[in-house]
Amino acid sequence: MRPLYVVLGTRAQVIKMAPIMRELSRRDIPYNLVHTGQHHESIRESLYEFGLQPPDVYLDRRNGEAETREDFARWLLRVVPRMCSKARSIIRRPGEMLIHGDTVSTVLGALLGKLSGCTIVHVEAGLRSFDIWNPFPEELCRLAAFYLADHYLCPDEEAAANLSRYPGKKIVLGGNTLYDSVRFALERGGRASDFSQPYAVASIHRYENVFDQERFESIILPELLEISGQVPVIFVLHPVTRRALVRYGWWEEMKATEGIRLCERMGYVHFINLLRDAEFVVTDGGSNQEELSYLGVPCLLLRKATERQEGLGANVMLSGLEKVEVHRFLQDYQAFATSGSEPAVSPSRRAVDFITQLTVCQPGGK
Repeated sequence: MRPLYVVLGTRAQVIKMAPIMRELSRRDIPYNLVHTGQHHESIRESLYEFGLQPPDVYLDRRNGEAETREDFARWLLRVVPRMCSKARSIIRRPGEMLIHGDTVSTVLGALLGKLSGCTIVHVEAGLRSFDIWNPFPEELCRLAAFYLADHYLCPDEEAAANLSRYPGKKIVLGGNTLYDSVRFALERGGRASDFSQPYAVASIHRYENVFDQERFESIILPELLEISGQVPVIFVLHPVTRRALVRYGWWEEMKATEGIRLCERMGYVHFINLLRDAEFVVTDGGSNQEELSYLGVPCLLLRKATERQEGLGANVMLSGLEKVEVHRFLQDYQAFATSGSEPAVSPSRRAVDFITQLTVCQPGGK
């Protein structure tokens, strides 16, 4: 059997790939976890939460989170030269390399695989918004990953159709592996909040929202303040969001707003159960959109465009960052509650079925 590598760089990638890694372990299939170093602390915590082992290979061992633009640039300047010059010493035996999603770490993983002679399998492949600025830079990262990958694990038929121009196998998983992570979190349960009254959850962290000061101050924060006058809001702070609040001079006002509780980012199990019990959720996260479609919780998506179809027309309203749409959602958010959805078969198990065939049948396998 050829060696198997899993490349991760962000907390979100750990969450979505954890079910695949757990399934690999359940079947006694060995793999090597490669960490790009984009995030450190949050990845370590997430691996522990899912009962997974620490990385086997590090492209960058410096602690920290490449969250600011300056830290991100410094991280890239450390990783890219080392990866390009030493790819075959980092990955000594070519095999199958799993990359995930749409981050810069996704592209780095694909490049590392190509330079070391691996076959690239792209998980969560085929998602498109068809707008390079929304989300940015994720849409560009997807296109680069599509070009570099050899095989594609797609959440649905629409995603597979988006890859028709690219050679390589397209495997439709019938859902996103994220569903298996949501199920994992719900099975562990627990009290989500000490609120004794209905509450909403807000999670804002996308580059195009947080780093655009005009948008952040004229649309995002005013809408949250308005919402908090109707329903208490638990505002989950990503590191980039906290820094933006401080940088733009909103930190004290948000702290002093009676209807808003600023809350540090929490573990995945806690977060999913917090979403489960919310009246509704205001977010700009694509993963949150999917999670809430499984949970059936009303969701206001503060984005101009989304690459995902989950929940649209059911429990998810895409605001387009239009105030009239935000107000329409708030006036009747209960109408967006659904019973939730779930794939017919575990997407992660389907993914591992294909990976197993690939590692055995490729040249060099046994």
